[in-house]
Amino acid sequence: MPAGTSVRRTAILTIAGRTFLRQGYADASMDGIAAEVGGSKSTLYRYFPSKAALFAAYVEEVGTSARADLAAVTVEEREAEAVLEDTARAYLDLTLSPSVLAVTRLVMAETGRFPKIGRIFYERGIQHAESRIAAILQRLSERSDSPGWDFLALPGAAAHFRALCEAGLHERCLWGVYESVSGDDVAGVARQAVACFLRGWPGQLEGSAIDVS
Repeated sequence: MPAGTSVRRTAILTIAGRTFLRQGYADASMDGIAAEVGGSKSTLYRYFPSKAALFAAYVEEVGTSARADLAAVTVEEREAEAVLEDTARAYLDLTLSPSVLAVTRLVMAETGRFPKIGRIFYERGIQHAESRIAAILQRLSERSDSPGWDFLALPGAAAHFRALCEAGLHERCLWGVYESVSGDDVAGVARQAVACFLRGWPGQLEGSAIDVS
């Protein structure tokens, strides 16, 4: 993408994001966004063919820098528990970032009327992060120095891990109970999530009481 085009696209997404968060998805209009960007609506449509496409691009843009931390988790030559704690912290840093919290609240408020934006948020945000977590778990399960960790590659393991990370701290931030959290808070929740995860999954496998497919 040419530099000028990239700069223009970024400017559009910045303005569109402010508009979505200020007005909501329903009331945000391509006309209004185009006017604030300072160009014609036809120019805006050359970058994004619809409001839904613009919203999808905005969701991806919001998570780009935060997802980089998740993608950078080092798996090789490290204790599996340490890898999982790094993964949990990176995921929490993603979900607790102010921009992601703001988009999450927006989507929760609007999905009842516009299911499409819920699907966009899930596919471009949640599913993307969960796929990265699944890749980390898969690699840990394959390591020859991690015997007995095959359960990490089971379907549903990444979703369970993600849910444990979100329990408590994330919910309090999402609903405005906490305005901010410290690095120590995040690290503590990450350790707790990993401990619960490692206790729960082997037990589920042995007892076969819960269907993890």
